Amino acid sequence: MKIGFGHHDAVGPAQLPDTAFLDDWAARLRQAADRPVVGIMLRGSHARRAATEHSDVDVDVLVVADDGRTAGPGIRPATSRRGTPYAARRAYLTEYGGRLVHVSVAARDVRSWVRRLGQPADWAFGLPVTAPARLLWAVPEWRRRIDLPVLCQPADEPRLEELVATLGKVAAARVADDPVGVRLAAADLARLCPSVLRPANPSVRVVSRRAALTAALDLPVAPPGYRHDMLLCLGLRAGDPAAVGAAAGRLVTGILPLIRPYADEIAATHGADLAEALVDGRVDRYLGELGRVLRTVPPASRDTSAVPGPRAGEWSTVPAPDAPLTGAPAPGPARPSRLDPAIAAKLRRTPDGLVAAVVRAHDSGEVLMVAWMDDEALHRTLTTGRATYWSRSRGEYWVKGATSGNHQYVRSVALDCDGDALLVGVEQVGAACHTGQRTCFFTDLPVSSPEVTP
Repeated sequence: MKIGFGHHDAVGPAQLPDTAFLDDWAARLRQAADRPVVGIMLRGSHARRAATEHSDVDVDVLVVADDGRTAGPGIRPATSRRGTPYAARRAYLTEYGGRLVHVSVAARDVRSWVRRLGQPADWAFGLPVTAPARLLWAVPEWRRRIDLPVLCQPADEPRLEELVATLGKVAAARVADDPVGVRLAAADLARLCPSVLRPANPSVRVVSRRAALTAALDLPVAPPGYRHDMLLCLGLRAGDPAAVGAAAGRLVTGILPLIRPYADEIAATHGADLAEALVDGRVDRYLGELGRVLRTVPPASRDTSAVPGPRAGEWSTVPAPDAPLTGAPAPGPARPSRLDPAIAAKLRRTPDGLVAAVVRAHDSGEVLMVAWMDDEALHRTLTTGRATYWSRSRGEYWVKGATSGNHQYVRSVALDCDGDALLVGVEQVGAACHTGQRTCFFTDLPVSSPEVTP
């Protein structure tokens, strides 16, 4: 049912109908049903107390199972055809408070309805659901089982195989010059991404489709450009088919290194072959073939963070107030900065206004990586304790670990004698290199020198 009526402020949530209204509708729906009713449940925005005056009143009418089993004494067997799921929907427009209200009704087999609670919600981007509900009426035999103040549904499994297959559909549509096919397949692909990324991310539960979209876009462990590419693939940001196809390719290729440490979970749901292909590089090679079709440009950021942060509940990303992941993307060396003028006067910058930052482990002295800072990035690093850099490829600031969980907590910063390089001592959480290695300097080169004769 939809319940947005009564006197209320225009900007506030609509008030739920009074008990008499709900009781009246519960009685009416029981009489109108063509199968025995065992319960009536209020769902949606009104059950969440988030409705507006235009929100539907969503009601589930739970009826006896289609196999003829009854809910209890006095309930006659169902007469509909065996084995056929029962999900008849009725729409009602009713007067309330001087205006029309839409009451949306779905009649559901009660046993199937209960079983459905053990399955992922198809609208939730693979995330677990905790949605408030309100029981309006039930027969005694079923009340204990369906009187649930919150309807919980589990997260979906990481559907990696389907994700890769769907990228193949995007590529096939590009080859066939089918722009509509590209957009449809890319939208399906984007809806799968959060379920595949879920093992690497902290747990989050959602209450509505809108909340699910927000959570799906805000996953802390995600590829560079993830939010932009998701919006593009979902059709929520403008882009031509070529751009949509490239975004789909970036999403999948960026997700692979993030989920590789969770190959065991992939094996449990999809079998050992796919998990082995994820680890030994076969999936990467296959995506490389598709990437040639999609003209995928791999992200150039050094912070692709191949190894995700700790699992759910073990960490959370809390950016410092003046150190957002992105900001002040103005071109050239004259980006505004709050850096202490006395420090700024000592810097010798490149023509792009940058200074090289050599990052090492504070405790061991091990060199971890090299990045770039401008004046503002240095200011944020010095004042927030979080290593912040300037991305030359993306033209924006990035906080190490904000998307990966591989944080760098700054313990010291030193300027070299010429003022053109910084030495940053950090406490490194996880891997510093986007390949998943502890340090970016893991490839030894052969060194030879002429023998020295006395």
